[in-house]
Amino acid sequence: MKYFSEEELARELTPLSDLALEALAAGEVDRLLALLTRMSVGHIGLAKLGLQWIARMLGKIRTDMGEEVLDAVLEKSTASLMAPYARDFLAGNEKEVLSELVLMFRVQVGADVVPAGETDDEVAFSLAPCGSGGSLILDKWPETLPEIFPACSDGTPIYCHMCKALQRALNDACGATVWTSEINDTVPGACELRFSKQATKGQRLFETQELYQVAKPRCARAIEKVLEGDFGVADLIKDQHLEWRPWHDLFVQMATYILSAVYEKKGSEYLDGFLEETYDPPFGFIYAAYGILDDIDMFRMLVQTWHYHIATFRVVEEDDRFAFILDPCGSGGRLFRSEMNKGAFSYGEGGACLMGEPADINFNREGFPIYCTHCASSNRDQFEGKPFVFVIDGHVHKEPGAPCIQYLYKKAAKREVPPAMLTQVGKSAVEPL
Repeated sequence: MKYFSEEELARELTPLSDLALEALAAGEVDRLLALLTRMSVGHIGLAKLGLQWIARMLGKIRTDMGEEVLDAVLEKSTASLMAPYARDFLAGNEKEVLSELVLMFRVQVGADVVPAGETDDEVAFSLAPCGSGGSLILDKWPETLPEIFPACSDGTPIYCHMCKALQRALNDACGATVWTSEINDTVPGACELRFSKQATKGQRLFETQELYQVAKPRCARAIEKVLEGDFGVADLIKDQHLEWRPWHDLFVQMATYILSAVYEKKGSEYLDGFLEETYDPPFGFIYAAYGILDDIDMFRMLVQTWHYHIATFRVVEEDDRFAFILDPCGSGGRLFRSEMNKGAFSYGEGGACLMGEPADINFNREGFPIYCTHCASSNRDQFEGKPFVFVIDGHVHKEPGAPCIQYLYKKAAKREVPPAMLTQVGKSAVEPL
């Protein structure tokens, strides 16, 4: 059974930001505000999944291999991540670099970034709360599962330990203390960021109003203006799903560097179990959504997920499933094409590796981009008794220029996949729900 005509399907792929621009042009204020509210949390599922996955990976490395190994992994990974920012900072673009680093925090769901002031020497922002490490603390994950979210030897929460490593990497590359943070001892989840000026000491980088705008997400600014009767917000709305790309891409690259380090230290068999323990559990939120939503709403959720996953895609509807042709996928595909971190990311450099030997965790392929192993892990998880909501054909995306294909099966579809997709992850049959 098909739900959409070709014209209807094309309309369904419209990003929320384009729908908001249509509402703005039509003067439909209530619809515009409703869309802006949806857009403000459009990336929440991806953000929460990324937070959980990164924190769980860091915690497992610390538990299984020790804090010294974790620190070595972070030192190498963060040096690669911060190199382009350091380059721009040293080239005199201090304001632009500080703005982009603050942007990573302002787009975090649940975050409240407030300017704490600018002096001749520094710019400071309060996170009350922080939407990443602070969010995990407020949700009590370290308290509930201390064995999975362990604190480090100095008491720093596991995710915040990575944030400190990013700061050290930027500072080392700049040859000065540029970025520091201080976790609030009395207010859970709160933190303060400080950015020390170098070449711009004594200069005012931000006007007062501009400083507040740097700290506020685009949707929040647009809503504020509309409620004041100011409809000059098209620039804030257009391609809003790309606003969080710097933070999204940092997550994706960090995961790639961590997986590469784990594979090189422990091999493919350990990596297999590592992903089963760290990625599969938080991915379970999508199964919960499947239990609540019907086929159309589930499809619409995935459409917006792919927009916020920075993907370029089209969809083909079949009788039993929707096929998302990702060209490229916004994470693994863009990594494979070296389209991240200002063009600085490349497999084979900075610790990011391709897997040599075939294994169930890499769809039994050679020369496999290691980030995409998490898709093999979730495929197997679905074949072992979970709904078919995010099934990847692991043999399509064979070279950087090739697309990937993700399938969303309809609820009335038979619980079966092509035999070749089973053997890709070492399975011979699909288990019942």
